[in-house]
Amino acid sequence: MAQRPRRVARDKSTGVPKKYLSGIQGSRRKQLADTIKEISRLYRAGKRIPQSLINRRIRLGQKK
Repeated sequence: MAQRPRRVARDKSTGVPKKYLSGIQGSRRKQLADTIKEISRLYRAGKRIPQSLINRRIRLGQKK
């Protein structure tokens, strides 16, 4: 019988995979999760992703 792939561990409060939020805490974590969700929504809709959103995701994701 074929093995089922293991599900990705997700952040409880946002539903975004924990992998993308590691090292960030507090309000910045929520902001990053919201930005990732917005980029994902635009990508799935086939729309253009503004550079400002990409820059925000990079800035929020940087470990200080």
